[in-house]
Amino acid sequence: MVKTQYNATIGEWMTDNGGEYIDKDYVKLLKDEGIEIQQSVPSQPQMNGRAEHFNCTINEKAESMCHQACLPNSWWEFSVLHANYLYNRTPVQHLDWQTPKGYLDEFKPDLPHLCILGCGAYVFIHKDL
Repeated sequence: MVKTQYNATIGEWMTDNGGEYIDKDYVKLLKDEGIEIQQSVPSQPQMNGRAEHFNCTINEKAESMCHQACLPNSWWEFSVLHANYLYNRTPVQHLDWQTPKGYLDEFKPDLPHLCILGCGAYVFIHKDL
């Protein structure tokens, strides 16, 4: 997707040395594409500071939205998706106050469609159905 959608290449791939990232076929794929593999020490989340901080940020946003909406824990997946969607459309300092989505796609995201997680909604079912 990086090649076809954004006309870019991946030069380095940093992993936490987890089992999903040391599969022989996966490593071969990365090497065949000329991607340098960097691995941190297993079970040392401190070495993945930026990724761990981002995960905490998204999880805290998701948890607070679920709590505010009085949603059960089974909605955790949806709240994480919603939090990530919002993050990608929120200006961030390290991108000179652009949104990650806008920076990547080179346009200003359109936001009028946003709703509060857990707000009331109605489904229209056509009379033929």
